[in-house]
Amino acid sequence: MKIDKKKIFEFVRKHFSLGKAFLVVFVIFILFIDENSCIQRVRYDLQINDLRQQIAAQNDTTDYYNRQIERLKTDKNEVEQIAREQYYMSKPSEDIYIIEPKKQTH
Repeated sequence: MKIDKKKIFEFVRKHFSLGKAFLVVFVIFILFIDENSCIQRVRYDLQINDLRQQIAAQNDTTDYYNRQIERLKTDKNEVEQIAREQYYMSKPSEDIYIIEPKKQTH
């Protein structure tokens, strides 16, 4: 099977032009290479969604702590409970026993 170079050249000349080649290069540049490419835009959209989820989680945490601050300002029993549980404080007539779970050894 012999390849005729003249027919290939005529086919290329007939079906491909400088304008089409420029258009293909331009489209490839826009889709993949450019700083504002479609791929980069998808990455930015994913990053934006991730950051929005982080913001929502932080807002939930902030709301929780704001509610807890309000409870501590208004309820003396809440202050006493936190002092007992987190800081192991007790009344003078009480004894505190701290029970730690056993550490598992492998």
